[in-house]
Amino acid sequence: MNPAARLRQLIVFLVFTAVLMVVSRILFDLLAGRPMFWTSEEGMQMLLWHSLVGGPFILFALLVAAQRTGSGNTPP
Repeated sequence: MNPAARLRQLIVFLVFTAVLMVVSRILFDLLAGRPMFWTSEEGMQMLLWHSLVGGPFILFALLVAAQRTGSGNTPP
């Protein structure tokens, strides 16, 4: 696969990871009955911290899954 296609795929996965982190935080706040994370600076900092710690793991899982399924790959 050419570098431009790999970069495009990485950007899609980065966006998907960010969306997954924000949506899951919204759902967790709703389930816990807490105010939404954007209502306080501490909530925003906690989301940023969790994204910095957990985001790479989610991104890695997405990249491994894409590699295993061969999404967009052609055999050499």
